[in-house]
Amino acid sequence: MKKGDTVTGKNGRTYSVIEVVGKGGQAKIWKVRDESSKKFYACKYYRHDPKNVRGNIEDLIKIGAIKDRDGNDLNSVVMPITIVDDAGDSFGYVMELVDLKDYVTLKKAWSKNGSYPTPFAICNIVKNFAYFFERLHLGHGLCYKDVNEGNIFFNPKSGDIKIIDNDNIGTASKQTIKGTPHYMAPEVILGKAPDATSDRFSFAVFMFRLLVGGYPFEGKYTEDYCLKHDVLLNDASEELLGRNPVFVWHPTDKRNAVTKFADPQHKAQAALWLRLPQVVKDLFIKTFVTNLPAARAAERATDVAWRQTFETLEKNLVACPFCKARTFAEADTCFECDKPLPKRKPAPQKVHGVKFTALSDGEDKKQISMRVGEKIFGDKVSKNLSSEILLQILYNERTNKIGARNLSRSAWTVAKADGKKFACEPGKIIALEVGMRISIIPRVAQLNVNALA
Repeated sequence: MKKGDTVTGKNGRTYSVIEVVGKGGQAKIWKVRDESSKKFYACKYYRHDPKNVRGNIEDLIKIGAIKDRDGNDLNSVVMPITIVDDAGDSFGYVMELVDLKDYVTLKKAWSKNGSYPTPFAICNIVKNFAYFFERLHLGHGLCYKDVNEGNIFFNPKSGDIKIIDNDNIGTASKQTIKGTPHYMAPEVILGKAPDATSDRFSFAVFMFRLLVGGYPFEGKYTEDYCLKHDVLLNDASEELLGRNPVFVWHPTDKRNAVTKFADPQHKAQAALWLRLPQVVKDLFIKTFVTNLPAARAAERATDVAWRQTFETLEKNLVACPFCKARTFAEADTCFECDKPLPKRKPAPQKVHGVKFTALSDGEDKKQISMRVGEKIFGDKVSKNLSSEILLQILYNERTNKIGARNLSRSAWTVAKADGKKFACEPGKIIALEVGMRISIIPRVAQLNVNALA
């Protein structure tokens, strides 16, 4: 492909080749024009077909756009439109040409002439990126596989994002690319194929780079190891990033701490970490420490957890009394001027619970109130029941519902307010509703749900 050529897509449209607008190791990005509509597009053109890439792109074209919860196209991600061919195994694919004039990469944001985002924009960057992954993983059953700083652009004022060059997206079963160095999860470095759980790791690396700078496993221990063995970190990645990675902010293992460096760059990273809200630190620790091993990868901080955390942080942004900038209320210091913020009184925690009326053959009615987590013994409900544990009250944060787990040895018959009945077997959980009647023993012992809080 060269300037002035015309190429035909599998969609039957003809595109004229205008100019190169970007390049990488295996491909160039060309600006092209649809000769029918006169609209400009981008075309990523490969000199040869890397492993499974063409087949993967063809699958993505069949999928079309990534959809939001309402079924609309998610405009933050740029997907392939059609394949174009050339001689041999050279080929390319056409995608939307995105105006990135107001967008920056991580590297640009951290540069002296860059524009680092405000806390408000940071909240939107995290929410938008997390929502894209949420739809990719849960909505489409796909994984990203290759988070890197050249694919993800953000507007430092609004927090809008654009994710381009997405030929890496696919199912976990289809092998195309392992990822970008320093963004790959330990198990991927050691040979496992990338999937949604390794995407969670890569997502957290990107957020660490955005919020703290540096990389999560590059500290004093990794530097000393490379000096001792006279190797570069890339050459020691299996050991330092695969088998034995140590988070630089590990709560107990301080071997790799960046605080052991005296240079301004590492001091700045330490200051940035210390001013993060604890809820954000916890997400990093959950990914880079507690659930770092491959056996616990499924428990790494999820896309939903990141999105919900930053939705709350955005809602709670406050004006700094010193610099007047909006900053994280949950942090100890201002994210902009680093001055200490006034201590906030913790918001009262809502106590969830349920109120029952207990009906028992031969006994008066009794009112029973229980909080989430509490258990109750059968003989406290009715003299006709045994002294073994009867049930426990639970709360599901995702659905915001209170439930009861049957801890007895017998099935209950449950009648909802509309008259519909079903059985609750031992060990099972039912979502409680006002007006529900739980028959522990028919015509002998029953609990009626009067109120939920």
